[in-house]
Amino acid sequence: MKRYRLGLIHKFAKSNSEKIDGLRSALGGLGVGRVPPHITLVPPTNLHPRDAGAEIYRLRKVASETSPYSLAVGSAGTFHPVSPVLYLSVSGDGTVPMSALQQRLVSSDLYKPNTRPFIPHVTLLEPVGEMEVESGLRLFRSPLFDQQVSSFEMMLSPAQGYWEVSSDFRFTPLRRVHRGGMSIEVFSHFSGDLAVYELAEGEGVPSTLFWPQHDRRLRTGGQRHLVVSLYSEGRLIACAGATYHSTVALVRAVVVEHRVQRLGVGSLAVTELLYQLELADVENVFVVSPDTISPFFVACGAGPASVQSRLIGYESGTTLNSWSFSRR
Repeated sequence: MKRYRLGLIHKFAKSNSEKIDGLRSALGGLGVGRVPPHITLVPPTNLHPRDAGAEIYRLRKVASETSPYSLAVGSAGTFHPVSPVLYLSVSGDGTVPMSALQQRLVSSDLYKPNTRPFIPHVTLLEPVGEMEVESGLRLFRSPLFDQQVSSFEMMLSPAQGYWEVSSDFRFTPLRRVHRGGMSIEVFSHFSGDLAVYELAEGEGVPSTLFWPQHDRRLRTGGQRHLVVSLYSEGRLIACAGATYHSTVALVRAVVVEHRVQRLGVGSLAVTELLYQLELADVENVFVVSPDTISPFFVACGAGPASVQSRLIGYESGTTLNSWSFSRR
C-alpha cells in the first residue's frame, strides 16, 4: 500500500508569504509556486496509511496543549559550507516554545530521530555558492517581519517535488463533552485531514466535501472553511464541515461512523459546528439536503429557510430541501 509523504511546518500569513516569495524570485525562484514558504518542524517523512488515524489524533492532542507564540523572521543566515543553503533566520521569545513543540512532534517512533540540532529557518536559496552567500548576508541584516503562530500545518506531497498544505492543527484547548455513554473530545480545524478523509470514504461520503474549496452556492469569493472532528478513546467517530463568508455559512457534510450512529453523535457534531461558526461571528447557517436526510437536520433544530424552498444540488442534479439554523 502506498505511503503518505508528509511534513509538519509553520506556514505564514499571506502577506508574509508574499514577501518571502518575492525574495525567492529575486534570488532565482526557489520553490515559488512549488513549496509554500514555511518553517520545517518535522522534515519530509513517509507514513503508512494504517498509522495515519492514530498519528492525526496525537498531533491534535499536542496542538491542543500548546499556547500561541510570536516569532521574528530575518536576518539572513547560511549552513554553507556544510550545506549549500541561504536562509532567513527565526528568532524571538517564541523559539523556546517552538523548540519544545518540535521535540514533542518528533518523539513518535514513526519519525526518524534527529541527527542534527533543530535550527528554525526559512530557506531562500539552495544550492548556493560562496559569493551568493556573502551577498545575501549583506542584504538581509535585520528582521523582516513578525509572525504570530497559533497552529502548525501538515503538508502532503501528491507529486514529486510539489507540496500542498493538507490540514492545520490549532493551538486551541480541546472541548470535552459526553454523549451516548461516551467521553468525546472535539477539535476544530480549517479542512479535513487523512483521518477525516478515510472516515468519509468509509461511510460513502465524498472526502472532497472536507477540502477547502470555493462553493458556488454562496455566490461569492473570499470564503473560509471549518471542520470539527469528534474522537472517542482516540478514534475518530464523527466529523462535520462548513463553508462560510462574512456572517453566512453553508453546512457541507456531516459524517458519523456507522458503529455509533443513533447515539446522538451526529447531532453533537452539528451542535459543535454551529458553536464554532458562532465564535467566527456567523449569524446565518444553511444546509441543503435530500428528503431522506432532512429529518436529521430538523431534529438538530433546523427550520425551513423559506416557504416551499427547494434547491437543485449542482453536483448531483437532485432536488434538495433548504433548511436554516439562523439565529432569531
